[in-house]
Amino acid sequence: MSRTLRDAVLGIAAAALLASVLRSPYLLDVAAYAGVLAIFVLGVSVTFGQLGYVSFGHAAFLGLGAYTAGILVAQLGWNYWAAVPLGVVPGLLLGALIGIVSARLSGAYFAIATLVVAEILVLVVVNWVDLTRGPMGLMVTVSPLPLAQRLGWTAQQGYLFAVGAALAVSFVLLRNLRDSATGRGWTAIREAPALAESLGIATARSRVLNIALSGGLASLAGSLLVPKVFVLSPSLLGVGHSATGILGVILGGKATLVGPVLGGALFAIIPEGLRFLGDLNFAAFALLLLLVVRLLPGGLVGWLAARPVFRRRHAARLRRASAALPAPAPLAARARQAGKVLEVAGVSRHFKGLKAVQNVSFDVHAGEILGLIGPNGAGKTTLLSMLGGFLPASAGTIRVRGLDIARRPAHRVARLGVVRSFQQTALCAGQTVATNMAIASHLHRPPGFAGALLRTPGWRARERERMAHALGCLAEVGLLARRDEVAGGLPYGEQKLLGVAMALAAQPGVLLLDEPAAGLNQVEAARLAKVLRGLRDKGMTLIVVDHNLKMLMSVVDRVVVLHHGVKIADGAPGEVTRMPEVVSAYLGTAHAPVEELAA
Repeated sequence: MSRTLRDAVLGIAAAALLASVLRSPYLLDVAAYAGVLAIFVLGVSVTFGQLGYVSFGHAAFLGLGAYTAGILVAQLGWNYWAAVPLGVVPGLLLGALIGIVSARLSGAYFAIATLVVAEILVLVVVNWVDLTRGPMGLMVTVSPLPLAQRLGWTAQQGYLFAVGAALAVSFVLLRNLRDSATGRGWTAIREAPALAESLGIATARSRVLNIALSGGLASLAGSLLVPKVFVLSPSLLGVGHSATGILGVILGGKATLVGPVLGGALFAIIPEGLRFLGDLNFAAFALLLLLVVRLLPGGLVGWLAARPVFRRRHAARLRRASAALPAPAPLAARARQAGKVLEVAGVSRHFKGLKAVQNVSFDVHAGEILGLIGPNGAGKTTLLSMLGGFLPASAGTIRVRGLDIARRPAHRVARLGVVRSFQQTALCAGQTVATNMAIASHLHRPPGFAGALLRTPGWRARERERMAHALGCLAEVGLLARRDEVAGGLPYGEQKLLGVAMALAAQPGVLLLDEPAAGLNQVEAARLAKVLRGLRDKGMTLIVVDHNLKMLMSVVDRVVVLHHGVKIADGAPGEVTRMPEVVSAYLGTAHAPVEELAA
């Protein structure tokens, strides 16, 4: 039995046991409501926790699911339990639509956009009286779950079982997705969006999928909320439920799955426990939330994870996971190829009146290391950004094996084999080195969505191959022994090497390195130079931008020099460093070879 099936069965069995044990109508009602809120907050956490986007309008999905199920029952005569699964569909569609139309929005702008969507739906519900009954509310009659009657349960017990089973299955499938290439892509978008694009992750498409799944899960919660509220009103789409979702994620713990479930359930349980305070119960609950947010910034799960017993369990789990990793697959030498792999012809980039790069042309041949140098402000990083797809060229062409990439987005350029690193270390600093490498191997044996969701045998085999490839790239830069450490805790020089390893894991045909030696001492720079020579010896093509000329000249085969955005030299290192125009560009006057200045 697969882990997915086993865990889903255990969750459903736990829901059945809870429904059988609880007899009090009051406890059954509270437990069912806790389960519904847990599903809703889990849905909010997909976007807020996993992707890092705050949504002020998730109540729109909750209300949409409730009204879809309610209309099918009250207006079309459907059985409620047949209508529940269909309540998910409008949430998926609305989530995908929001993801598409808000593709260029983030931060507060995205949050406001979702709030506007919720308010629009409120107006639709209020004014479409023939369908929704408007402010009067839509009364929905729910028949008992058929299984409940066969098991001798009451209608409330059957309802609790259905909610618990839906929560268990949703949790297991979402856990599978989080631990797949899809979920790792969300992590990269949350922590380092530019890095995600450079590794071939289509951030816009990943975001649409994330918001759609989040909306679908919230809509499922809405359709399951119908037996609890009985009468559907426009208040279901109000900002109060959206706030519950956000606060539930914060209370339980962001970027986790257990946290939102715990936070959502507590939003149903705690107010009931404070009923003895009368009218002050909500004020007391609000104060309690403020204390938790202030004293436990990592949420309840973060606080529990910091306890010694849980720390020991977490460390033991990491050791088991590390021991289960496949053996590294050595980075294979590439077949020697002849000819040009990259052709830059007449490329320019203008920022209004500023001409950052002007009419630059050069070729890069297979298996060579090309150095790209010039004084500060020469246009090197701008040119590298155009080569990597992060900036469109204002004019000219950039061809990879004959295909023009000058105006393609970065993730498509990466898929065509041109991958870049960054001047500042771009890592998922809160993740382990092994997780960073798994993220970077996104393009290696890409899996199907269904396989990741169900963890099929084929998916598991591809995952092991992907991890073996990732660890092989890590070994290439000498960091295999660091795989279980948190990436943000590595020394700066090793963070730079990790960046190179991550770029390697994306399987580049041409590797672009932007100042890989910046901030490194002599020992670290020598270590980097050794890695670069090893990559060249295996047939890889590299373009390296760096101000450490001593290190750079020791590894490159050819040098292109930029000054004020214009190419002023192109040739062998020994020749270029003695050219008067190159020396003048660095010093303002011809004085000594550039290589001597770097010594």
